[in-house]
Amino acid sequence: MTAYVEECRQEWKRLGVPDLLAEEMATELESDLAEAQADGVSAAELLGESDPRRFAANWAGERGLVREPAPPKRRRIWPWIVVALFLVLFVTWTALQTAGHGSATRGRPVEVTPSRRVSVPNVIGMKACKALRTVAHTVDDWRIAGHPYGSTCDETVVGQSPVGHVIRRDGHPVIVTLRVGRS
Repeated sequence: MTAYVEECRQEWKRLGVPDLLAEEMATELESDLAEAQADGVSAAELLGESDPRRFAANWAGERGLVREPAPPKRRRIWPWIVVALFLVLFVTWTALQTAGHGSATRGRPVEVTPSRRVSVPNVIGMKACKALRTVAHTVDDWRIAGHPYGSTCDETVVGQSPVGHVIRRDGHPVIVTLRVGRS
């Protein structure tokens, strides 16, 4: 059985068991094996282990001479699940945002009335008829305040809204309001 004890010594050395303690354990093992043989007990019954390295590691571990191997680190998978779920939601949201925009190109083209600038002439001080003709050539929609169906030509424009401003149009008519009075 000295080969068995020798393999145990090598394992204790590999595990880092101090030499003095390893020698003490080897002596105790040899003594136990000799007593068992004298009593007629087989080494297999006494040791219970057939592998000397595993037996030596277990015995050193039971005595607290070697550190137990650290349990394998459990990988945390839930942060990756959260990241994956976030990405799926983001991609879905993006797809839904662009889905409505892409469908317009599949059907008829959408007509967009381009904006244009209109310069409203300043007609304050002009006679009403001349002012109406001037505004009518420039602007789509106009009206005279206080006179729903027009005015007489002898009246003069005393107020205008808007006055000479450049107005941006986006498909809606520009409304010019003239206020006329007697001069």
